[in-house]
Amino acid sequence: MLTLLLPLAQALLTAATAVVGVTLALPAAYLAALAIAALFPFRPTPRRTATHRVAVIVPAHNEQALVGRAVRSLAGQSYPAPLLRLIVVADNCTDATASAAREAGAEVWERRDELAVGKGQALRWAMDRLLGSPRPPDSIVVVDADSVAHPDLIVNLVAEQAGGAEAVQAEYLVLPDTESARSRLVAAGFLLFHRVRLGGRRRLGLPAALVGNGMLFSRALLERHPWDAFTGVEDLEYTIGLRVAGVRPRFAPAAVVLGPIPGSYAGMTGQRVRWEGGRFDVMRRRLPQLAAHTLRVDAGAWDALLDLLVPPLGLLALLATAALLVGALATGAGLVPGWAVAPAAAAPVLLFLFVCVGLVAGRAPASTYLALLEVPRFLAWKLLTYARLRSGFDPTRWERAERGTDGQRVLAVAGIRIDPLTLEEALDLLDRAICTRTFTQVATVNLDFLVQAQTRPELREILRRSSVNLADGMPVVWLSKLTGRPLPGRTAGSDLVPRLMGRLGDRGGRVFLLGGEQGVAEEAARRLKDDHPGLAVVGVFEPPRSDVDRMPNELIIEAINRSRADVLLVAFGN
Repeated sequence: MLTLLLPLAQALLTAATAVVGVTLALPAAYLAALAIAALFPFRPTPRRTATHRVAVIVPAHNEQALVGRAVRSLAGQSYPAPLLRLIVVADNCTDATASAAREAGAEVWERRDELAVGKGQALRWAMDRLLGSPRPPDSIVVVDADSVAHPDLIVNLVAEQAGGAEAVQAEYLVLPDTESARSRLVAAGFLLFHRVRLGGRRRLGLPAALVGNGMLFSRALLERHPWDAFTGVEDLEYTIGLRVAGVRPRFAPAAVVLGPIPGSYAGMTGQRVRWEGGRFDVMRRRLPQLAAHTLRVDAGAWDALLDLLVPPLGLLALLATAALLVGALATGAGLVPGWAVAPAAAAPVLLFLFVCVGLVAGRAPASTYLALLEVPRFLAWKLLTYARLRSGFDPTRWERAERGTDGQRVLAVAGIRIDPLTLEEALDLLDRAICTRTFTQVATVNLDFLVQAQTRPELREILRRSSVNLADGMPVVWLSKLTGRPLPGRTAGSDLVPRLMGRLGDRGGRVFLLGGEQGVAEEAARRLKDDHPGLAVVGVFEPPRSDVDRMPNELIIEAINRSRADVLLVAFGN
């Protein structure tokens, strides 16, 4: 019996090895074909006399630092100003996004609906208002609040619409950042997907995928197919809906929009979990619908299905490498013949061809090729990202990507964002927040915070959502040096609070003290009044020692609100 089973097992292993290899080699061959197609130049789309009324929607959630830059780039478009309407949707914001957008020259619509959160919900709300207005626009363009639009973005998007496209996708690349090999590698990834992959499909006469930034929709399309995508990858979800309906979005290579990238691998992780986790969620829900359309011999549905099944480049590279290594070991052990491993060996070669030809077709700068040395570290990070996906995520959540503001780099220590601010810079930031009545939460992060955040998800979430995280302790600074991106120094709460109270007292400001026990807060209030005569301590509350959830929170909130304090100081220790 064993003599019969061994050949059967070997035959099954051989077949499985070949099938896995072919499964990986086919998408790699598809990508290589697109890169070759992208080598051939496009025929430029002719521009026509501008007659379309265009409304640009800029959905923004807590983007006060960057939304002004986006608005200024859109206000400087070459498209006729009388035909262009620029609207920033300040969605569930807790900062000064709305005022920053108004100061930059945008029309601002403020939306607050905590039951319908997310970029997709904000877009649907704004689109419904525009389409229901007395003079609805002919086209709606969507640009992210952290982006910079090329001056000819709108002109070239509208040119594609005038050529018959109802949905148009601009070329979405990253803002110039040559500070690190990681940044250049991420820029190369954007180039390979948006310029090469979408460009190759355009060259072959195939429709584009929407990528969420730099999108145009005709009014007729939105009236027939209202926006109905509300996950974290709303662009992919809406693309599938359009493809099922027979709509073919078009890639506009001459229309360019640029966006920033997170300042560290830690900052990129949350963004990638949202993108790739959202992709898997949409695939799970939408693949049956696409598959059903393929049964109707719908060529468009087949194309959309096959394009969706191509894994992200990093994941495909990881799988191809693993398959080749396992296949080589099996061949060396005499378990499978060499021919069965050939497809698995072809997949990495085809991916290498896609990258090399793609970088040539995408006119990548020479520094990008050197950044390929960062690929092993990048793939290791991707493994960690997919491990994070296993712990679950909310596909409807709209999170602001972690990045610098106006050139300030975001640093991460032990996976926690630390803002590289000196004491004076932190004081100036808080001064502005107090003067503009902008809600700003500051956390003074010490080594204990970093250690506890590794095992306490609720603490990680608090630090992720805080406006500013300061390095409260030299161990945090020393750890930052190990990452190769040192913090400027220690900014301790014990230094920050007295200086902040001095500035607040100079303008007759109000402070509320929450925390302490056995009269400690009362004594702190007395000393603050002695040190800063102009300071008004408008409230003191020492809750009983307990978990935060068990404190008399309604009484605390009522006391704070009644005090109308400018600053709330919270000190609960551990």
